[in-house]
Parts: sequence; structure tokens; C-alpha cells
Amino acid sequence: MSQYRGIDRHRFEPARLVLGLALLTIGVLAYVQARDEGRLPVAVLLALVAGSLLLAGVVSIITQSVRRSRKEKDGERGERDRAAGDGLS
Repeated sequence: MSQYRGIDRHRFEPARLVLGLALLTIGVLAYVQARDEGRLPVAVLLALVAGSLLLAGVVSIITQSVRRSRKEKDGERGERDRAAGDGLS
């Protein structure tokens, strides 16, 4: 049991981190543009948002496939252990 009551543990989601950092960067670029310290077309900002979403999707797919392969490996180990245990009893 956790020493911190009321705090639920959850899985780390790398796609959320990537998307958050990318959108934060785009926000800073938009702020710099609004202060007239740089010129960046709005189309470029929109393309960056779309690219960020695409990147987060790719990271999410990779994360899911890694988790699935790890789960399958753990499942195979468990089946072998159970089979070996059944043969010994």
C-alpha cells in the first residue's frame, strides 16, 4: 500500500509529454510573433500544430507496440513457469 493515500498511480504516457512540449514550443513561437520580435506565417504555425499531433500519434503507436510485446513476453514466461511447475508436482 502506498504511503500517499488518495494518490492513484497511472501509466506514464510519452505521447502526452511529447505533445505538451511541442505545443508549448508552438505557443512560445506564437507569443514571439505577437510581440513583433519575429515573423512567422500563420500557415507555418498551423503546420507545426499538425506535425505535433502526428508526432504524438507516432509516439503513442510505438509505446503501445512496446507495451504489447512486453506483455506477450511476460505471458510466455508465465506459461513456461506454470508448465514447469505442473510437471514437477
